[in-house]
Amino acid sequence: MKHNILTSKKHTLLALGVASALGAASATAATSERMIVTLKEQSTANTFPVALSEAELTDYKAQSLSLFASNINAQAIKTLPSINAVVMELTPEQLTSLEKDGNVVTVEVDPKRYVPELIDGEIAPFAESTPYGINMVQAKLVSDAAAANRKVCIMDTGYMRSHEDLVSAGVTGDDGYGSNDTGLWYNDGNGHGTHVAGTIAALGGNGTGVVGVNASGNLKLHIVKVFNDSGRWAYGSDLIEAINQCEAAGAHITSMSLGGSGSSTAERNAFDQSYQRGMLHIAAAGNGGNSALSYPASYDNVVSVAAVDSSENKASFSQYNSQVEIAGPGVGVNSTWNNGGYRSISGTSMATPHVSGVAALVWSNYPTCSNVEIRAALNASAKDKGAAGRDTSYGHGIVQAKAAYDYLAQSCGGGGDPVPVANFSFSTNGLTATFTNASTAGTYNWTFGDGNGSSQSAPTHTYAQAGTYNVTLKVTNSAGDFDSIVKQVTVEDAVTPPGCTGLSEWSASTFYRVGDRVSYNGYEYKSTWWSRGAQPNIFSNVWNKVGKCN
Repeated sequence: MKHNILTSKKHTLLALGVASALGAASATAATSERMIVTLKEQSTANTFPVALSEAELTDYKAQSLSLFASNINAQAIKTLPSINAVVMELTPEQLTSLEKDGNVVTVEVDPKRYVPELIDGEIAPFAESTPYGINMVQAKLVSDAAAANRKVCIMDTGYMRSHEDLVSAGVTGDDGYGSNDTGLWYNDGNGHGTHVAGTIAALGGNGTGVVGVNASGNLKLHIVKVFNDSGRWAYGSDLIEAINQCEAAGAHITSMSLGGSGSSTAERNAFDQSYQRGMLHIAAAGNGGNSALSYPASYDNVVSVAAVDSSENKASFSQYNSQVEIAGPGVGVNSTWNNGGYRSISGTSMATPHVSGVAALVWSNYPTCSNVEIRAALNASAKDKGAAGRDTSYGHGIVQAKAAYDYLAQSCGGGGDPVPVANFSFSTNGLTATFTNASTAGTYNWTFGDGNGSSQSAPTHTYAQAGTYNVTLKVTNSAGDFDSIVKQVTVEDAVTPPGCTGLSEWSASTFYRVGDRVSYNGYEYKSTWWSRGAQPNIFSNVWNKVGKCN
């Protein structure tokens, strides 16, 4: 009886020229390679006089898989009871012996998974700012007040729990172990995982750093440290184990800014089965700038995420292929770093947490929806880019939180009264502030920070004296659910016309920080973000046009 021997396109089995069938083996060297051996499901009904619990059955399977390895004189590196597989280092002789074993379904190379190569640069924000990607994906237009009912599992290099801009209480995690000893999950000697976490859930309203897609601190996080502090590669079998760890922790979404070229039937089956159990898996499409498939992103039941820049154009490094499903901001993304500071990084690794963060955001408002319905809503409501409809560069388009939220209100949300979202903008003229309400429908309660308030939808208020005031808008729906937002409004006794005297002309080669002022084409601009080469009249997310020079 012949069994399936699966190999990647990049290398032959055991690097010894072994063909896909065991019987074609011609290797003579004793070199071994790490393999995943999947066995047929064994019935336990006739083995035990009583039914086993799920935990007991898992333990029994693990023992049986270890015994199987021992019987062919191999050491079980790890057992994977969820897919009835065992990982072993196998020699050609041991592979040959498996050909005669009727319990074997497949034998395949355990594929390597990597932290993608990144383009990065250090930044040092002085006050809280909103990365351009947060607005691009409409994160601020949807409330995350209910985010505590969702949990995102981040498979990466760890999490800097002590970072001032990241939540620490309630975050859980799993460390590497055995042959994949990656260290403590709450230590991140690399920085990549901390950066990803910041995009998903960096704290808002604390006056420092950045804000994430879910900025309230309510979203639950589980960290699985699949890479060590040097970012050393992991295996596909490590991801299979990580899926189980995520599910055991009660996660609903996995965020995987990682990948590799080799596919694996065992790994694919693990993601398929987890997806059928209700998990939503999201992974980076890859940074090769080519049409190659990267895994796990390119499995059907994993969402493959491409990257766009601040102008919503496909990033040059972003891989493009038929499996690309959706896109997110991935060029010059500012987020938290493992030194307690912040860093600007580019990659599909940065686009992925935008999508997983949005998935958690909209799902938290419609928790009765299934993973399939959330995925469909994200795709149906994405901002179409490139060729009309789904294409290989952008997939369905750029993920849009508010559009997905509205879509769900008419589908699995049942058309009921959705969780309200509070938002507003304003303009000032002297001591008078005019407010524009961008909230969902409901009743409105404004407090202007000077003891006065209003219940109008879009009020105008004149302050008694100049200063900066905290203005709060609370929105309540008919079910009694509410959301609120606070913004600082500064009014002055008189409007002073802007002037450019003494200001330097903007230069493409100069690094600008928040608050820097420049002149450009006869106008004064004030920097709202860190940048280099961002032309003021184009990058409105980086520069605020103050007015014409005197």
